[in-house]
This record gives sequence, structure tokens and C-alpha cells, in this order.
Amino acid sequence: MATEDFTITPSIERAKRFYWERIKPRLGDRLNGQWIVIDANSGEFEMDHDVMNALSALEARVTDLDRVFVRDGEFTPGHLGGLGRVLGQSMSAEERAALPPGGALNYKHFLYGFPKREKYPWQE
Repeated sequence: MATEDFTITPSIERAKRFYWERIKPRLGDRLNGQWIVIDANSGEFEMDHDVMNALSALEARVTDLDRVFVRDGEFTPGHLGGLGRVLGQSMSAEERAALPPGGALNYKHFLYGFPKREKYPWQE
């Protein structure tokens, strides 16, 4: 996950400024590969080894988040695609390999037992 994969948005620029000017100096070497979720509007953040714990803790404190995920100095936007990349990176290769093919297309099948689909509705 590298910032080069994404357009550098104003949110990421603000989050980078908060991270390098306020968060990193405050935390120093205590990061140890932990995830940091930053609200790019306020600079509020939470940190945890589990990205979802950090996100939940920040959502409990801050409303209307403009989320940016940071790990080891690499920034990812907090939209659904960014979160998907973050979660995918958090998984081991074995866990990723165990995911069903077409999981996004067939999530209702895997969660609720709906019939499997071959195409998204807009492709039919």
C-alpha cells in the first residue's frame, strides 16, 4: 500500500501534515507497525494494532470523519476502497487465499444464502 497508488487528495495532504507535525513527534518509536486512523479535518487520531479497533475508537469520539489510514508512514484514503486495501493488507496470505472468489459479487450468497450471481445487476 503506497500513496503512489492514489491521487493525493487534500484529505491525505492534511493528514500527512497532522501526522508529521503533531502525531509522529508525540508518539516517537511507540508505533511498532500499528495502524493510525486520522481525522483529516481535526487531526484527532486513534492507534491500534487492529485497524478496525482504531477506527471504532475514533468514530466513537469524532463525528463526520474524513478518515485517512496510516501505517509505517504510508497513507491510504478512508473511503471504502481504501479500507478494503487496508483490511486486505492486514490479512495473512492464507486468509486472503481462503476468501471466496467473487465475494463482492456474491456477498449476499455468503452472508444470507441468496442464490449466486454471475453478473452484477447493471451488467445483465
